[in-house]
Amino acid sequence: MHDDTPDYRLTVRRGAVRAIDWSPWLASGGPLAMLLRARGRAGVAIADLTVVREDDLVTEGIVRFLAGDRPAARQAIAAWARDVGYRRLWLPGEVVALPGPAEGTAETRCSGCAARFADETAGFWAGVRLAGRFPAMCPLCGGDLPQWRVTRPAPAEGPWPGPGVERTGRV
Repeated sequence: MHDDTPDYRLTVRRGAVRAIDWSPWLASGGPLAMLLRARGRAGVAIADLTVVREDDLVTEGIVRFLAGDRPAARQAIAAWARDVGYRRLWLPGEVVALPGPAEGTAETRCSGCAARFADETAGFWAGVRLAGRFPAMCPLCGGDLPQWRVTRPAPAEGPWPGPGVERTGRV
């Protein structure tokens, strides 16, 4: 059984995805709805993500947009979900099939101290699959980390699956 509490709040701005732990103090309507709408008009997407797990590992994500539901935001979230290892993404009115886990070198840069991080180790990827997101806090300054991007996929048999986002149908 799954409760209705999201796992993460996603923010997409200029193609970068940020994922923070969901908390009940985050705006979702009421008097703050006007601020959410204003962020959407400014080109920022804000969405809640509920994670579906199988054997404690992420398999699917259910996205509920609060602001800025646009094709570019959907594409950024789908690319992020692919990199994290989700197999399916449920967007409003659409299901996106993803190729599942594909590891390699993932990188990000801290928005606080500008330190660059990269990792490709098995332990790193195990933590990402368990959490359902990349690390979100800088271990040097405590600043937030934009979600990591896979910059060099691990070598595999056959060609790399390219963007790896296949739309499977409307919901």
